[in-house]
Amino acid sequence: MKKHVFTYVTAALILGITGSAYAAEPTLEEQQAELSALKTRLAIVEKQLKTQEGKQKKTEETIKKSKDNELKFYGDARIRSIDSGDGYSFEQRVRLNMEKQINKDTFVRVRGIVMNENEMGTTGTDDLNNKIDNAYIQFNNLYGDKNSSLKIGRFGHNFGTTGYWSSAGSLGMYDGLEVTTGKVVSISAGFGDWGGARAPATVTTKVSGTKLVTSSTDISRTTLNKLEKNVFLKLGYRPSKATRLQGWHIRETNADESPVDYEVTGLGFDSKIGKNLSIAGDYSRNAAIEGDPEGKFFTLSYGNANYNKAHSYEARLYYADVDKGNVPGTLNKSINIPCNDVKGPGLSLHYVVTEGVLAEFLTGFNMEKKSTGEDADNYYRFQVSTRF
Repeated sequence: MKKHVFTYVTAALILGITGSAYAAEPTLEEQQAELSALKTRLAIVEKQLKTQEGKQKKTEETIKKSKDNELKFYGDARIRSIDSGDGYSFEQRVRLNMEKQINKDTFVRVRGIVMNENEMGTTGTDDLNNKIDNAYIQFNNLYGDKNSSLKIGRFGHNFGTTGYWSSAGSLGMYDGLEVTTGKVVSISAGFGDWGGARAPATVTTKVSGTKLVTSSTDISRTTLNKLEKNVFLKLGYRPSKATRLQGWHIRETNADESPVDYEVTGLGFDSKIGKNLSIAGDYSRNAAIEGDPEGKFFTLSYGNANYNKAHSYEARLYYADVDKGNVPGTLNKSINIPCNDVKGPGLSLHYVVTEGVLAEFLTGFNMEKKSTGEDADNYYRFQVSTRF
């Protein structure tokens, strides 16, 4: 706005100077009248510009609101190869997401897993391979509190800061509700059932005499998440922009019906200690069974492999020390090296080949099986993922 006013004033001055070279010096009254007319014209122009700016802002807000409320579809696909001592296997996963902003404080999200680590060349026939792992509605800004939210449906959880115990982005399958509030110290509490989280199992059907017989590699249901109906509490605190702390507790409420009981308390932190360097650590203990199995997990990360930035990269060092019976399952975590009943180091390398395509190599080496003290086979994993 100042630029426009300056232009008009400059033009007026130039015209005044030019006119004075060819005409008589204007009187004081004439100069005051001309200045007053100029101010009036500038006021009109300024008002017109403000009106135009207001219309432009409303148009931009309308366009943004329209885009935010659109039904959004996106997904990801991954092919991976794993060798944990018994040879390489190749598996594939495809996930599809749908999001809808109902209003400024309410949205719905659904994620379907079309293929869930299916062996290459196979198609899943039940909910182990094809499932809806996220289907929830979230209400924000409860009672005018912008830091509050209520989530109801099926979703995932972040217990801890490293992702070794559970990560919301890895697999949902938690049926329940969660209430969150708090600015300086965030508090989340809720209840639900995690019993639906289980690994794919090979299911075969064959003819035996005159009958169809179905068999599974999971007859003992060992892939089932051993933590089912439960209540939980989370506390989060940021002492600085670079550091985050979390304390949490989850207690199983139907322990008599599950193969292993769980009442786990955990503490975690992550902190950015340099421009491209960060560290994170978790500790948790399951007090529900004999021996109080503990879990300790640490990561040191350098770089940032961003899907949207071609040739970005990241390297991570891990150290796991996790007793048998500390974690309820292996699918809910985002750490893709062994971190159940193991002790030892790990490494992962991440590289964005081109925008939207991520290549990763992960390994766990020189590990031991904690329950027996025996050496564990080295773990190798290579995977390529893409988002669309």
